[in-house]
Amino acid sequence: MAFGRGRSERAQSEALPPPPTPAQVDWHDVRTFVLGMVWRPHTPEQPGNKFGDRAIRVPMGTEEHPVNVPCAYAGSDEQTASRVPGAAFTLYEDPAHERLLCSVMGPVEEGRTLSYEVRDATGAPIGTLRRVAGGRFTRHTWRIDQQGHPQITGAGEITSAPTKTEKAFVTAARMVAAAIPEADGVKTKKPRTLYWMIGDQEVMLSEASKKMTITADWLDRRLAFAFPLIGDDDKPRHGAATS
Repeated sequence: MAFGRGRSERAQSEALPPPPTPAQVDWHDVRTFVLGMVWRPHTPEQPGNKFGDRAIRVPMGTEEHPVNVPCAYAGSDEQTASRVPGAAFTLYEDPAHERLLCSVMGPVEEGRTLSYEVRDATGAPIGTLRRVAGGRFTRHTWRIDQQGHPQITGAGEITSAPTKTEKAFVTAARMVAAAIPEADGVKTKKPRTLYWMIGDQEVMLSEASKKMTITADWLDRRLAFAFPLIGDDDKPRHGAATS
């Protein structure tokens, strides 16, 4: 009898609806986030993706009932161009896009580098993301400058000096991969994981410029939010800014 009651109580507990989730979370202390429109991801317990505004979203909920709660809302190209002339992207604190959170300016071309300055709602600079072009067989890398802190380097490769054998192996592997066409006959490069470091200290991890995990408390979240807006594509994205 006790075993039967236990099963019944467990079944009732499993039948309960998922706990309520906030409509929005504070952006200041966000650790892990994604950029996208999916509010409730598909699972067996909640079939079909549920969509909302394009936003910086924080994964929350449970494995059976995950939710991506917004903390900042992405402005459209038209809103960005009219609200902040010269900006490539904008983020807002509210879904009505009335309270500007930050803007991403540029890019400004400086030799082999594209610079995207991030500004707060008053137009004051927060920091700068720099996209540094790669070589023939290497992809571009990134830098983040935040006042009062050393420069952060974002790269998808080991930063220690490789041996001649390691160099030859990596170069050969890249050449083979670059020569393999996709199913539609177009050569593409797979999204990569970037390690954002100061020396041997990890500051942030980004997966395909979509899912971001911040490990350094001092990193201004608005600089981290700017990266998925820009994207890690081989062809730089300029957003709403015009040359």
